[in-house]
Amino acid sequence: MQRIRAKSTSWEIYSGLCARAPLVVRADGRGFKKVLEESIKPYDIDFARSMASAVERFFLDFGPTPALAFTFSDEISLVFLDAPFAGRVEKIDSLVAGFLSAALSLELRRLVSMDCRTIPLCKEEICSYLVERQNETWRNHVFSYGFYMLREEGLNEAQAMEKLRGLREREIHELVFQKGINLAKTPAWERRGVMVYRNVGHVAVDWDIPLFSTKEGNAILAEIIGSARTG
Repeated sequence: MQRIRAKSTSWEIYSGLCARAPLVVRADGRGFKKVLEESIKPYDIDFARSMASAVERFFLDFGPTPALAFTFSDEISLVFLDAPFAGRVEKIDSLVAGFLSAALSLELRRLVSMDCRTIPLCKEEICSYLVERQNETWRNHVFSYGFYMLREEGLNEAQAMEKLRGLREREIHELVFQKGINLAKTPAWERRGVMVYRNVGHVAVDWDIPLFSTKEGNAILAEIIGSARTG
């Protein structure tokens, strides 16, 4: 029996929405507070490895390959130099979210879901975008250590959140330092995130990336993006 598409297609009001390349597809975990209830606080290396492995699966099995990916906490940013699926936003968001949800569920051995959004950029904005997400990685790092330090001192979640709202980033940093933790000396992946990219035919996972805002970081991004464009 032949399917009739005309009327149903007309109801799909966003089906024709397309994004130009380059673009970023950013995925975030949905309801991951419950997922992380039994994890080590404030950072769990096993969960971080699961996130990185899910991104590796994406590079190997998804099809359209990003130039690079950056992940921290429950967030993944995929940088595409060419728009997958002709830039169709509905298709990009649904397929990327579906694949990463499935990949991460396999890694964690429990059902989880992720959502996605598509972010068109100019080529010159790629580095700035990654700098901004890495800055957020650091802010999340400071806040997480401060929050769980206060929880260990006996404050409940609401009390810890309220106290942190009244403190500047440097004040939280100092508060944690007074408890014997130097946030500048914690593992690099906690402070700066993890990067995944193709390198000479295989997928590389870098747990010790530089600051993207430095000359070294800019040079590494330029090399990876240049290799992806010519590869």
